[in-house]
Amino acid sequence: MENILTIDVGTMSIRAIIYNVEGKSLFTSSFEYHTIIWPEGLVEQDTKDWAEGLAKIMTETGAYVKEKKLTLEAVSVTSQRASVIPIAKDGTPLYNAVTWQDKRSVAICDQLIDAMSLLSIYRKTGLRANPYFSLPKMMWFKQNRVDIYKQAYKLIGVQDYIIYLLTGNFKTDWTQAARTMLMNIKNFEWSKEMLSVSGIDKNKLCELCPPSSAAGGLTAEYARKTGLPEGLPVLMAGGDQQNAALALNVLKTGKAEANTGTGSFVIVHSDKVAFDKKCRVLCSASAVPGKWISEAGIFNSGAIYRWFKEQFYQGKGVTFETINKEVEASEVGAGGVTLLPHFEGSAAPNWNPLAKGMFFNLSLGTKRGDLARAIIEGIAMEIADNISLIEDMIGDLEQISVAGGMTKSPLFNQIQADVSYRPVVKYANSEATSLGAAMTASVSLGI
Repeated sequence: MENILTIDVGTMSIRAIIYNVEGKSLFTSSFEYHTIIWPEGLVEQDTKDWAEGLAKIMTETGAYVKEKKLTLEAVSVTSQRASVIPIAKDGTPLYNAVTWQDKRSVAICDQLIDAMSLLSIYRKTGLRANPYFSLPKMMWFKQNRVDIYKQAYKLIGVQDYIIYLLTGNFKTDWTQAARTMLMNIKNFEWSKEMLSVSGIDKNKLCELCPPSSAAGGLTAEYARKTGLPEGLPVLMAGGDQQNAALALNVLKTGKAEANTGTGSFVIVHSDKVAFDKKCRVLCSASAVPGKWISEAGIFNSGAIYRWFKEQFYQGKGVTFETINKEVEASEVGAGGVTLLPHFEGSAAPNWNPLAKGMFFNLSLGTKRGDLARAIIEGIAMEIADNISLIEDMIGDLEQISVAGGMTKSPLFNQIQADVSYRPVVKYANSEATSLGAAMTASVSLGI
């Protein structure tokens, strides 16, 4: 039976999962890490976290494959989107990754809007001028770290970095490029106008390929390091949210996904480029080549729950299940406490990179469990707002498929159904991103 190894690079961990062609998970290895959060909205990641994590999970995978005498057809790589790593020709990162959560380029976004207008940028790229995306970060390097910009052979994303480590090649796919603000969303090519206005050198960008294209084969060095076969095809599955949409059956109109990891993303499928009149909903390339998605996101959701656990539930043996039990003990409405989940800015519909989070209506009677419940209620309400936003644009949605770490809580899923007035469907495998990467790889390989 054919098997696919998926590599899923998230904001809080990197995971390797082996799937067979029936979609059954055979093996999982993971490695956790933390972003580096500086004052004034700076958020970075040490690239060593990804390099060390990748080596660990691939070595453990190699040992399992050898023990079980499995055959792998390919490695399929998916990752978070819109982070930027300046990298030398020999593959040495020249700076920490500036992540998708970083806000240092707010002023640069204003420069872009002055040069082109928000609507013009949106119609060309499907994106708003916002520090969330890659281009303003690239421009920040060019304007503020000229030495690094000049030294950089390429300015790459997280998936691109993993692809380089595995194959030695600098390639990216349409779904990742769709989050740079440099790709023409209509023809899936680097935009000459965006390059001209920004001043970014096209030679510093990766080669563009359709999603799930082969980037190359596993290098001899990595094969020796991990015990996996040299030349094993490495495919670019693309953006994490686009892959999650595949696994959550978002392949036709009327269905949507709400995937809650570090952030939350509401996504619908589209057979054509679809724009929101007020530029609130993003249009990106789908993991299905030649198709598109419409997307409304929340920057922080699961990350807030993790932050709350680390700050308020310290001690041995404390798990998320501990928090969930206290949430269940809190009444509906969290004792009057409400949460604005904008800890690192807000995305759809308001798009304010300087927004902050807030617990409101605290009293001396407020319990820790009330705060925890306010978090999941606040996140669910924000997701419901984004569902309504997309419905205003494309029409009614029949059901919402959900996945991600927070959906392990049945109460969170029920609250999502309650506040969205829609059936919520949860599949057996909550790792939707990696399953989507296995699906698209299987199609690409003709399995």
